Amino acid sequence: MEQLDDGGKLMKRSLLLVALGLLSTACNDPGDDLLALFSEPKVYALFNAPGSREENARDTEAEALLVETLDSAKTSIDVCTYGFSNRNVYNAVIRAYLRGIDVRIVGDAKHFFGSESGYAELAKHHVPLQVGNQWHIMHNKFFVVDNQVTFVGTGNITTTGFDRNNNNWVIINHPGVAAKYHNEFNQMFSGKFSTAKVRLGDPNTFQVGDTELEVYFSPQDDAMGRILENVEAAENDIEFTIFAFTKDQIGSRFVTKNREFQEWNAANGQADLPPVTLDDQPMQQKKVAGVLDRSQVNGNYLYHEVYRMAGGGIPMRMDGNENSRLPGDYQAGGGRLHSKTMMIDNFGAEPRVITGSFNWSSAATIANDETMLIMHGERLTGEYYREFEHMWGGGKSLDQAVCNYEEGYAETESPLCTKDVKVGDVVISEVYWDGFNGILDPTDHTGTRDYLDNDEFFELHNNTNKPIDISLWTLTNGYDFKMGFTPGTVIMPGYFLVVDHNLETYSDSDSQSSVHAFKNAGFVVNQPNDPRMPRLNLPNSSMYLEIVDPNGRTIDAIGDRSAPFAGGRKIGTPTKGYSMERILRNGSFGDGTKRENWQTCKLQTGGANVNDAFKPIVIASPGEANSK
Repeated sequence: MEQLDDGGKLMKRSLLLVALGLLSTACNDPGDDLLALFSEPKVYALFNAPGSREENARDTEAEALLVETLDSAKTSIDVCTYGFSNRNVYNAVIRAYLRGIDVRIVGDAKHFFGSESGYAELAKHHVPLQVGNQWHIMHNKFFVVDNQVTFVGTGNITTTGFDRNNNNWVIINHPGVAAKYHNEFNQMFSGKFSTAKVRLGDPNTFQVGDTELEVYFSPQDDAMGRILENVEAAENDIEFTIFAFTKDQIGSRFVTKNREFQEWNAANGQADLPPVTLDDQPMQQKKVAGVLDRSQVNGNYLYHEVYRMAGGGIPMRMDGNENSRLPGDYQAGGGRLHSKTMMIDNFGAEPRVITGSFNWSSAATIANDETMLIMHGERLTGEYYREFEHMWGGGKSLDQAVCNYEEGYAETESPLCTKDVKVGDVVISEVYWDGFNGILDPTDHTGTRDYLDNDEFFELHNNTNKPIDISLWTLTNGYDFKMGFTPGTVIMPGYFLVVDHNLETYSDSDSQSSVHAFKNAGFVVNQPNDPRMPRLNLPNSSMYLEIVDPNGRTIDAIGDRSAPFAGGRKIGTPTKGYSMERILRNGSFGDGTKRENWQTCKLQTGGANVNDAFKPIVIASPGEANSK
């Protein structure tokens, strides 16, 4: 059996195995039969702690425990894995196969054909192997040993997954749970992946020692539905650490639940308590709070639910993990918060944890092969909460994490970050809320000859004399977000134009080439006109909008939830659309929630940033001083 080179590591590993019940205290040889020494059904949680950089990483030996368990196998090993390049683990699998253990592998088609090292070594030794789900991904990460022990978690079976990304796993000693995973494995090993799989009718719920455990597989089980039900049922607190988060149903429910909690806090004298303490004390707010992976927020842009949640005032931090093989490269070399984990009611009556391979996305819900666990009980929930505290304490505030201090980034000086911006430094100075552009809808066959109304804009004014970084700021209606500003968005002093003007159907291969009403925009909402991304859709009947910073602070607000104060469509020959302009008096803009501080644009034709073809019918002054 392969040993660790460092005697200290071997002793540490053996002591941890003793603590978990995998080795008896009388057993000095790590090669002894581990599985025979399990004394009782139990769920053991494992966390790696890669630190903020390599020098302060802490390793809980999850990789070594998995290798020990594989080396102890007596009859069978089922391996279901997405990424598979960790040499210690795949060598343990190959050793088991060569000594006569019944070993089978299910993998991801793209990783197999991408010549990942583990798959290549398995194929070289003729280990039975099935890969699939070529249109999406086979994203599971689980092992079933001797139809008794299941190892499953959030981390890929790679060196990065164990050593550099934040992940968690569980080892479950229970034959019923092992059978559940074995049956799911058999479906895929027979060639059924994704929607070809069926629900088998075996139980989803098991009592494993002190833990009630629910097991779900995607897409045939309603894993997303169970997440939403648990969020709805939360009575005291929700904490989450998440990698990919693009499912709007969860984001919306988080916002609603957090609003419910905040109303309770205000009514019960807890509004001034911190949302998260780092000493595990129960005296804190009822709240929803989370830590987000930085690479996903930068890479997913407006797909990511961070905008919805920031607009809803949910306290969040970016992960502080920068433990990458390539310093500064958190995209490819590690340094990711890769967990997909939620603690519910850790300080409540029914604490529980949701974890597994299941990211909070549409692909995970309807197409990927995934697994999700719900674990009920104080012991495990407390362990996961303490890991959450560790990541929260090492994380960064949203504005600190995304504000770009790169020298020369904004021509003359680095932009102001959110912490340096005061309420009123940025205001909404003009709104074209009707979207009228004079173009008849060619798809309208009702005889009413309706007009397209996609050409909308709002204008921001930076009242300071410095650039301001507005990364992850959001436009909201006070209940949900309308749109958000992607990382790296900076506005210079003066006017900044935000438009939504795409008229063409989304295409992966063709650019948006139509002439639109407005030009020289500083930010285009949903530039590719992708139906998966939000549209501006400014309100026509009940106007109220807020600009909110990443920490939930309202920087400016306009409207009073009645009809818009000014502007709109005026029927005539020709019919014209007018913007609503905020009045500048004595060098400052008045309160945006008061009607007397707004006017209908007074220009005769559209301003300099209205395209020539639209100037006669779109009367507005986007990106420039308002009319007088």
